Amino acid sequence: MGHTVESFPHPDFRETYRRLTTRPTPTVSSPVSRTALELESRETHSWWQSAAIFRDLSRPERMRMLSAAARRQYAPRTVIVQPGDLGGQVLVAASGRVKVSQVSHTGEEVILRIAGAGDVLGGLGMPPGRTHSFTIRAIETCTVLSWRAEEFEQLCRWSPALQRNALQIMHDALGMLQECFCDMATLKASSRLARTLLRLAGHNGCGVQKVRITFTCEELGQMAGTTLFTVSRLLSKWAEMGLIYTENRQVILEDMERLLAIAEESASPAKQISMR
Repeated sequence: MGHTVESFPHPDFRETYRRLTTRPTPTVSSPVSRTALELESRETHSWWQSAAIFRDLSRPERMRMLSAAARRQYAPRTVIVQPGDLGGQVLVAASGRVKVSQVSHTGEEVILRIAGAGDVLGGLGMPPGRTHSFTIRAIETCTVLSWRAEEFEQLCRWSPALQRNALQIMHDALGMLQECFCDMATLKASSRLARTLLRLAGHNGCGVQKVRITFTCEELGQMAGTTLFTVSRLLSKWAEMGLIYTENRQVILEDMERLLAIAEESASPAKQISMR
């Protein structure tokens, strides 16, 4: 006799997609004197204005945080964190994209998420002495800022807004894990793959007519929780329908609205899921 598991109410993916791909409008501030790490380039100047960790912080608070951070650049495919590394640092991406992954007990890599400029990569709420269980690897040339855990804790005590931001980021991360669990338990592979492409589109640039996805079918399968064969079959089908096309091993999203419709298929799960 099979086990029966009650499912949770399914999140509103359309709202989640908007949250993932919409950045707040940057505010214009008057010039301030330069400090160590103070907005060295136009790229750096843009990322912190939309980063969740800096939300609602005053200019003095932002400048103090940036001045206290260590800055390091990584070449593509460089490992930033690997399993077994001791924690003790809060890491935030300032530019470029990274891949956060974990290896299963069978030795297969599972991509947990793709992070970009402004995203916290790890360290928030991590108890002293704990080691990382995942790998963070640079996808492209990227810059990472880091704060020692005790230093970040002092900054949180000094800035209530920073403390609220840190708690909100951890809450949002838990919500995304719950949503991914619901997706795996209730949605068809086609919906999961469409959602994966739309999330990646948010990182690659929202608002443009066409978005290029530079991940392989195998990597897309890892993120969507399905097989390489299924990803290849679905992409071929969607190419025939005019939703996407492939070019130089890249997937170009052509019709975002129709992909969003596929992503929302079966969004209302059955009340019970039979597990045999």
